[in-house]
Amino acid sequence: MIKQGRLYLHSRQLCLWPEVTVLTNFPQRFIGLLLRQGLARGQAFWFPNCAAVHSWGMQFAMDVVGLDAQQRIVSIQRNVQPGRLLHLKQTRSIIECEAGLPFPLERWLGESLHFEEKEVVDEVL
Repeated sequence: MIKQGRLYLHSRQLCLWPEVTVLTNFPQRFIGLLLRQGLARGQAFWFPNCAAVHSWGMQFAMDVVGLDAQQRIVSIQRNVQPGRLLHLKQTRSIIECEAGLPFPLERWLGESLHFEEKEVVDEVL
């Protein structure tokens, strides 16, 4: 089963990503975003217990946000092009979305995110 929900900037109750898919098992993580042509605005993938990502085989650039154990924003990598490997220091989980997220994430370093779970969906990526 795939967990889905929304991610909010906790201090402002601002929904940053209304469509978040949480990837927790190896097959989900292995495939990740590889088979996608792109992502819709507001869509993101969250990789809990993850400090590194790759964009090998990707067909679009992405923004990568690193969170610490308390889900505070600790790292932001904008416009990560295909064919890269990133290791984000002090990161316990990673959010990936299509490049060009219109929020000033850099100003919100240290702020925490809140995940609101939706109904569990049983489908394959």
